Amino acid sequence: MPTFPASERIKSKKLLDKVYQEGELIKHYPYRLKYLITTLDVVGNVQIVVSVPKRNVKLAVRRNRLKRQIKEAYRLNKKDLLSQFEEKEQGLALFLIYTGKEDQNFQLLEKKLKELLKKLQEKL
Repeated sequence: MPTFPASERIKSKKLLDKVYQEGELIKHYPYRLKYLITTLDVVGNVQIVVSVPKRNVKLAVRRNRLKRQIKEAYRLNKKDLLSQFEEKEQGLALFLIYTGKEDQNFQLLEKKLKELLKKLQEKL
């Protein structure tokens, strides 16, 4: 059974635009994270979308691979973040943007994502 279900992905264009425009920013190379605490759309849940800009990684094959690796790193390290929002009457929407110029190995991507999620938990 997969532990990164479709219910944890942002599919709503309205929510995605709202997070991008109104969300708060955390930077931790090679990531930029925009987050928004929601009350109506994502009650008691954390939703995420991952973006790898074409400007930074030209080949679609490499962009897709990076997105898969980032999603897997998030899936492996989301437990603490999810448990923090299970009790609350609010949700969290995340927009994760990869800003690196080159491919990274999975261990480095995961390590940096862990550090970013710790920063996020401290801010919340």
